[in-house]
Amino acid sequence: MGAHRSRRLAALLVLLLSVSACASIPESSEPKAVKEVDGSNATIPINPPPDDIDPLALVRSFVDKAASPTSNHESARKHLAPSIERNWTPPPGMLIVENVDTIPAVQPQPLPEGVQMVTLRADRVGRLLADSSFVPETGEFTVDVRVERQGNGQWRITTPPPGLVVSKTSFSSNFRPVPVYFLDHDLSGVAPDLRYVVAQPVATVPRRVIELLTSGPSEGMREAMRTAIPPGVHPKTNASEAADGAMEVNLSDLGEVSDGTRRLIAAQVVYTLEGVSSARVRIREEGVTLLTEGKDLRPIDMEKYETDNLQRPDLPGLAVVDERVLVLDRHARPIPGPAGSGEYDVVRAGRSPHGDKLAAVTRRPAGVALRVGDFGEQLAETPTVGSYMSKPTWRGEEEAWTVVDGRDVVRVVDTGAQWTPQPVDTRALPPGRPITDLRLSRDGTRIAAVIDGNVVVAGVAEQNGRAVLQRPVVLRAPQDARVTSVEWRQDQSLVAITDSNNFPVFDLSVDGFRWEPYTAANLGQPLTAVTVGPGGQVVVADRHGIWQAQDTDDVWSITDAPIGGASIPFYPG
Repeated sequence: MGAHRSRRLAALLVLLLSVSACASIPESSEPKAVKEVDGSNATIPINPPPDDIDPLALVRSFVDKAASPTSNHESARKHLAPSIERNWTPPPGMLIVENVDTIPAVQPQPLPEGVQMVTLRADRVGRLLADSSFVPETGEFTVDVRVERQGNGQWRITTPPPGLVVSKTSFSSNFRPVPVYFLDHDLSGVAPDLRYVVAQPVATVPRRVIELLTSGPSEGMREAMRTAIPPGVHPKTNASEAADGAMEVNLSDLGEVSDGTRRLIAAQVVYTLEGVSSARVRIREEGVTLLTEGKDLRPIDMEKYETDNLQRPDLPGLAVVDERVLVLDRHARPIPGPAGSGEYDVVRAGRSPHGDKLAAVTRRPAGVALRVGDFGEQLAETPTVGSYMSKPTWRGEEEAWTVVDGRDVVRVVDTGAQWTPQPVDTRALPPGRPITDLRLSRDGTRIAAVIDGNVVVAGVAEQNGRAVLQRPVVLRAPQDARVTSVEWRQDQSLVAITDSNNFPVFDLSVDGFRWEPYTAANLGQPLTAVTVGPGGQVVVADRHGIWQAQDTDDVWSITDAPIGGASIPFYPG
């Protein structure tokens, strides 16, 4: 099974029946409770704010309720004055905040009786864009909100913030992250684009994710990912569960497309729905079966479109120790060839995903040089030289990337006769700051870099034969920790090591919405390296040795390898 499949065994089952209810918004008199659907046969009321709520608490409650989209944000509307409620139309997207506080706003002149100005203060977390992708933001958010006492004695908001401002807690309760699958860098497999959809009613989630799929990649990944679905194709009917339990997806006319393209479309649909449903998938085009064999599909039927982007469990980890490359096991034997024998003074190294190639940063009289070649054989020295190079990272079997002197990103490409260096266009990255680490995602569509102590994620686009990094997003670590190295853990998550004694290792989502610290037990600063083995096993090195943990709450345990501190472990990729 695929690696990400094992993490979703607890995915929500799609319910067979949902009940919707309608409610009218009263223009006068006391607000009345209306009903919202919770995805089952039960209904729950949408109540107005408590009687006699004060203006400060009213504004805080408004921020807490604004994430719920039910009945056109009915929960939030009930905090507004009737005259404002009728015309309030929040724009798409929302600002997500935390540490929400409200204080009386300082006014130069006295306000009329029954009017108060409230200053809303919060810390920015990020923004949910109109395409349902998340982009982090930092800094304080401040806005003044006007609150007036109504004829019934209750306080209500008359000047809400210009857009939806929602608390992180409320957002997490109302939305769920879902990977929507597009095509990887060489158009041979699938790659996830993380989006956020309304979690209730559960039965509508498949429809929401299929709509996102047919709309194409998110704004930030539009040039790094492609889709097999032709422009203008859309769902003819809502994705829903049929009477026999299959999830049915009926697309509009695809036009003249090859059988190979149809199978890529099927892979995109099946893997996208895997995150929200355990049902087999029945894909149709204008009511006719999409594939000639006509059978319902499961992820195992599409496995070949995922395999190349998964780690191979049969390839062991390696480590650079005393300028040689050793196998990361209880024997710690040198690998075959000059990289293991000590003929090269290896500083850092990276093995290709399938294990056939090795890239090594080796010492030379005037600094370091990049060598690349077949694993276990002589490695050709390339013209890529400098004073410092980051640990090599691979894009398939044909490209190895490194950062030279913290400034220039270079990829060396296998042209058949030799490995040829090519500069990578990094003009979109934060200027004037050193790049101390860089790792390619296994699907080749993104890089994660460490720049000025922060994680930076960017898309990788190809333009006229040149790699271009686009739309970088800075992911700042919590607790004022400075990131020192980063690695891809799974297709939608990263692991980062920091200089913090209390929070030395974090697991984070690729968009930075989630940062979860690992325990600090047994680790000692400085941490020198991080890598990830098959199944998401995280391996870090400190001054004492090499440690491993599977989950964030695991206590770090020493590996079996008899390798001391100051080593640099790495797995293929």
